[in-house]
Amino acid sequence: MKTAAIIGEFNPFHNGHKLIAEKAREFGADRVIALMSGDYVQRGVPAITNRHVRARMALLGGLDAVLSYPTRYATSSAESFADHAVRMLNHLGCVDMLVFGSESGDLDALSRCADALVSESDEFKEKLRQGLKEGLSFPKARAEALPEFADLLREPNNILAIEYLKALKRTKSTIVPFTQKRIGQSHIDDSVLTELSSASAVRKALALGNNFPGLEIALPPESIDALRDDIGVYGVTTENDYSLLLIDRLWKLGEPFLLNYYLEMTDELAHTIVKKRNTFTSFDDFADRCKSKNITLTHIYRAFLHIILDMKKDDRLDGDNAFYTRMIGFREASTDVVSLIQKSSDIPVVMNPPAEADRLRPDQRRLFDEEQQVTNLYESVRAQKWHQPFENVFTKPIVKV
Repeated sequence: MKTAAIIGEFNPFHNGHKLIAEKAREFGADRVIALMSGDYVQRGVPAITNRHVRARMALLGGLDAVLSYPTRYATSSAESFADHAVRMLNHLGCVDMLVFGSESGDLDALSRCADALVSESDEFKEKLRQGLKEGLSFPKARAEALPEFADLLREPNNILAIEYLKALKRTKSTIVPFTQKRIGQSHIDDSVLTELSSASAVRKALALGNNFPGLEIALPPESIDALRDDIGVYGVTTENDYSLLLIDRLWKLGEPFLLNYYLEMTDELAHTIVKKRNTFTSFDDFADRCKSKNITLTHIYRAFLHIILDMKKDDRLDGDNAFYTRMIGFREASTDVVSLIQKSSDIPVVMNPPAEADRLRPDQRRLFDEEQQVTNLYESVRAQKWHQPFENVFTKPIVKV
């Protein structure tokens, strides 16, 4: 039995995600599992709805099992996001294929770009250094340092695909990569929903109040009810729901050097934050005020989120010794893949947190405790916003469909 993995946020699960799962089976997979971000996503914001709802959508949309990707890694840069995810999939011991989307769809070209970035020639390093010295952001400086691959390095899905390939190469993984060319709207053209709209287009429609039936064109009919039921009670969670938490932390931390302990923080950004915090009105407005030529907006968002979540730089949590995952959900017809994962994995696959948390090694337990804290904060924020009872993620049951 061949098992394919998809690394994703499913924020929300849409027709493009379903297409990748279907392609994985066409590529030869008997089962398709996902390593899914928790309640916060890579661009440094909360997911529009919680992990259990998104896992249910994915399972109803055709996946066999959904595992949790810890927030510390899921909200890091593209390189770190991909590196930790691939390393975790390696440790599962049963993943034969990694399937991902890309604007290019050309696995050979993406792989050659990954090779160039892994080898880091002296010429490349000098051009990159010069670009950064001139004040370019890291993505722009890197693209200019590799002109033959510049077009590939300008598209978000290509960039993530290249990072997956880099991680597979660096870890000498036996997992075989496959890419599906992204079709439909670009991430920039998100004004009108289509059958293959991006997740950002769907989120934009939800934010504008275009809930249903307008979104039914972009989401699989099997999974849309899960989103409809949740949005009907909780609405959409956004970064601005965390605005007061952010400004509270910024005033309490005081000096720039205290901000530097947090993930994604740079000395320049820390000084900018302290200098401008008296202009704070909201999370997204303040991020705009802090951006500059050499730091991307998503980098700032991630830094802000890590301040809110109290996620500090910690080498102990960066290594493989801290890895664990949690089973968020599975199809009852696919219990064989759950058994396979449990038997083959050399990292803990938590099925019942209250019973299994104390069995984790110290670094795994640190990561586990951090994940419970940030996830329960998410549940608290949305419960308070929508006047609903709080649900402790520690005791939430596994999603089964």
